[in-house]
Amino acid sequence: MKKPILNIDEVEKELNKAEQYEDIENQGQFLQTIYLGSILSLTPSGKIYTPWTNSNLEPCTRCKGEGKIKNKHKSTKNVDAIDRKIRRVANDWVKPYATLTKRQQQLIDKLRKIREHYDEWKTCPECYGMCSLEARLDEDWWKQLESELEQINAWYHGSEGDGCDIMISRVAADQTEE
Repeated sequence: MKKPILNIDEVEKELNKAEQYEDIENQGQFLQTIYLGSILSLTPSGKIYTPWTNSNLEPCTRCKGEGKIKNKHKSTKNVDAIDRKIRRVANDWVKPYATLTKRQQQLIDKLRKIREHYDEWKTCPECYGMCSLEARLDEDWWKQLESELEQINAWYHGSEGDGCDIMISRVAADQTEE
């Protein structure tokens, strides 16, 4: 297990002390919010970026920023054979996947997984196809933060004033205005 990002007990104490305010979107519901910190100092990369631009990220050293690497188990012959099996199981794709029987879906999923083993390219195991190790580490960090906050029924979000700020909120335990 990874080292925790938060001292969850301390966060919960801070949330308990935070002033309650009425949620604008859900009238009658009260929230408590605290400031966690800045993206620049908390995330592994300390960078802000958007999915459609990555000019400030270092490319992954393994895949050179491609997100995929050559598969040493590549076999066009096996891929074609598996594709034929998939079509046969799905009755030549007459029906959409969701309308296939549970058994057919399971078999197709299993065949697709085997097919991935023989594809010409495979997802880079270093960056998980994100083209940058920094981006992958940040993504892992956000997922871990979210799972830690679930323990106390809280969530993270940005602030209205500064897009770099990370705030933590939860529905107030006592639904009365102070």
